[in-house]
Amino acid sequence: MPAAIDGAFAPGVRLHLLDAYGWFLLATIRVSQLPERPPHHTSDLPALKQGLAIPGEVDEYRQLEANGWIRQLQTPLPVGMPKRSVGAVLAVANAYPQLSDFEDWCSQFEHLFTRMADSLDEY
Repeated sequence: MPAAIDGAFAPGVRLHLLDAYGWFLLATIRVSQLPERPPHHTSDLPALKQGLAIPGEVDEYRQLEANGWIRQLQTPLPVGMPKRSVGAVLAVANAYPQLSDFEDWCSQFEHLFTRMADSLDEY
């Protein structure tokens, strides 16, 4: 039953966190023309106007996407529900992130956004 609950809320919560991250990425590079949907990866950021440089903060985001906690969040969710185990099983590996994972990512974003917002305000 817990896998079903995780599978039910995981896609929506994940999308919400990735959208928040994307809007922050756009704020980081000071995009004035907002897209319909935010990017979910630094590689999807729009090109900047001629002569403008990508802020150094984006390098930190790229590192977190390459091998940090943002990479874990960006990992695609499995399609469908996990297969039921046959027989007596003491533990089942959950294919979906759990509530504690999402709480951790949300907390990490709060710290990142606060720290980076202070840095960006100095420009």
